[in-house]
Formats: sequence, structure tokens, C-alpha cells
Amino acid sequence: MDILQMLNRTGRKLQSLYLDGRLRINRALGLPAQTGKDIQIFKKIFDNYMPRKKLKVFEWGSGFSTIYYSEYLRKRGIAAEWHSIDNNRIWHEKVSSIVKQKNLEPCIRLYLREFAPFWEKPGWGPVPPPCGVFGPKSENEIAYINFPSQFGNKFDIVIIDARFRRHCIQTTKKLLLPEGIAVLHDAQKAHYHAGLDEFRHSAFFDSGLWYPFQGNSNKVWIGSMENKELFEVLKSL
Repeated sequence: MDILQMLNRTGRKLQSLYLDGRLRINRALGLPAQTGKDIQIFKKIFDNYMPRKKLKVFEWGSGFSTIYYSEYLRKRGIAAEWHSIDNNRIWHEKVSSIVKQKNLEPCIRLYLREFAPFWEKPGWGPVPPPCGVFGPKSENEIAYINFPSQFGNKFDIVIIDARFRRHCIQTTKKLLLPEGIAVLHDAQKAHYHAGLDEFRHSAFFDSGLWYPFQGNSNKVWIGSMENKELFEVLKSL
């Protein structure tokens, strides 16, 4: 191994440790696994979206964001119904415990469709395989992607922040009210972008860095079919 490879590996290790430290601090403070700018963007959406009745949210990827924003909506006096699904049983049970502890059960409904993440599957290694190799195949993976379709109604806001994001974006198109908002977290990854241009109103927002010398800034993508007004508000970010 030459000196450049050693420096590169050391740099990645330090970045990983720094990121892990920041995430631990966020958890200790009850904050989601998001940058400060991420949080600002999400709050701006919740503050300015005008639901017809009760705000209905669906989220792929349960976590501290589920709890944090549900509490935020409650403090703002915004009636909400938040549905969230995850694929990890241990994490699902941990989030469920916090939801119960904070008395958020009336507004948060958590679901589980269990399957292994791609990095635990055979064939994963230091050099990731081409995009799509670990696409959804099992019954639970497909059920996870299609899960919100069973509700038979539309959502105001859909958040894509976990496994199989490209496939979840396709499902999102069928879930949203015409004025509804789709939110893709960690949208800086180019392989997530398939299908985003099918939304009539669409924009990427810079959401800052997680660690020093991060190559590309994090981004949040927001899309809607008819809600042009919210995009005008978000221009101030």
C-alpha cells in the first residue's frame, strides 16, 4: 500500500469517527440524524404546508426524526397523523419504546417489514457492486416499498429516508395529494435521482456538511405536482 492509499484510508476512518461522534451527540440531545440545515429545511416545510384537514405524513425510515418532528408539530398545535416504517426489528423496538415514553402513540404509528440491509448481504465488499445488484427481491423488501399503498388514501407529506429510495420514490408518486410534498433526504447521491424529474415542481437544497473535508455537501430534494407556493417560500433558505 503506497502513502496516498494510507492517507486516504486514514482520512476516511477519521471522517467516520467524526460522523459517529456527531450522531451520538444528536441522539443525546434528542435530535434527528440530520445537519442543522436539514432540520431548518424540514421545519420550514412543516411550518408552511397547509393541510386540508389533519396533516398526514408517511415516512420510510423510522428514527429520532419521527419523534422530533412529531413533537415539533404537537408544540406548534398542528394535528398530525404520522406513519413510519422500518426494516430493523431492534431499531423499530427502540423507537417504539421512545414513542410510548413520550406519549406520542396517538399520532405516531410504527410498522416493521424486516430484512437485512445491503451491507450485510453476500457479495457486499470494500468495492460496492453496480447499482441495482441489491435491488428489492424478497417478499418483505417488496412489501416495505409498497406498504403505504394499502391505506387507500393520500398523504400530505412523504419522507424517503431509508432503504430502496429509488423504488420508494416511484411509490410516492401514487401516494401524494396533488399539493402534497415529497422529501428525499441525503439527496446528494446521484443514483437516487431516477424519476425525480417527473414531479412538476422540483428542487435540491444544500443542507451543509457532516464532517470536515466532506467532498460533496448534503442535499435535500423536494418535489410536488401542484404546490408551487411552498417552493416560493423555500427560496429563502
